[in-house]
Amino acid sequence: MYTRLIYFYSVELGFRLFYIFLSFCFCLLISSFNIYNILFFETYPFLKLASRKFIVTNVMDLFDVLCLLFFSKAILFSFPYAMFQLYKFSSSSWYVYQCFFFRRCMKFAFVTSLIVLIFIQLILLPLLLQFLTLWEIREDSLINIFVEFRLLSYVKWVLTFRYLISSLSFFIFLLLSQIWLLMDIKRVYFLIKCYRKMFIFITLFVLFLLIPPDGFLQIFLILLICIIFEAVFLFVCYKLSNTN
Repeated sequence: MYTRLIYFYSVELGFRLFYIFLSFCFCLLISSFNIYNILFFETYPFLKLASRKFIVTNVMDLFDVLCLLFFSKAILFSFPYAMFQLYKFSSSSWYVYQCFFFRRCMKFAFVTSLIVLIFIQLILLPLLLQFLTLWEIREDSLINIFVEFRLLSYVKWVLTFRYLISSLSFFIFLLLSQIWLLMDIKRVYFLIKCYRKMFIFITLFVLFLLIPPDGFLQIFLILLICIIFEAVFLFVCYKLSNTN
C-alpha cells in the first residue's frame, strides 16, 4: 500500500517538476523574442535621466548580458507557477485551514514584493543613479570626469540590487504574515517590543554575510531593515489600540 502511494506521488511530483521546467523553457523562448524590450526595461532607470551611453569592451559582454537577462526574467516569471505547482502537490494532504493559510500568506507576500519591485524600478533606481552620477563635466573644474557605465557591470548591479531587495521583502512579508495569522496580537506586540533590536541585528548580520562588500548597499540595507521593523511595530500598536 505504502509502496503504491510513494510511486503515485513520485510520478505526480515528476510531472509537476516537468511542467515547471517546461514553463521555464517557454519563458526563455519568449524572452529571446523580446530582448530589445527587456534591455530597454533594464536600462530605463538610467536612460530616464538623460541620453547616456553604455560601454561594451568585449564582444562576449553582449552575450553575457543576454544570458543574464534571459535567465533572470525566466526565473522571475516561472517562480509563481512553481509555487502554484507546489501548492497543488501538497494541498491533497492538507486540511482546509492549511490551504487557506498558505494561499493568504503567499498572496500577501507576492503583492508586497511586486509593489517593492515597481517602487525600485520607477523611483528608487532613478534616484540612486542620479545620486551616483552627480559629478558632471565642468568648464572651470581642474579634473574632467566623464560618467559612463559598462553595460555588463550595470546589468549585474541592477539585477543584484533589485532581486536582493525584492527577495528579502518577499520572505520578510511572508514571515510576518505567518506570525500575524498564527500568533495573538498582544504576543506579537511584546515580541517585537522586547526583541526588535535583536531581530534587526540578526537580519543585518546574515545579510552582510551574503551580499558583496558594497558600502552604499550596506547603508541602504541598514536603513531599510530599521524602517521595516519600525513600520511593523507601528502597525501592531495601531491594531492593538483598535482591538482594545
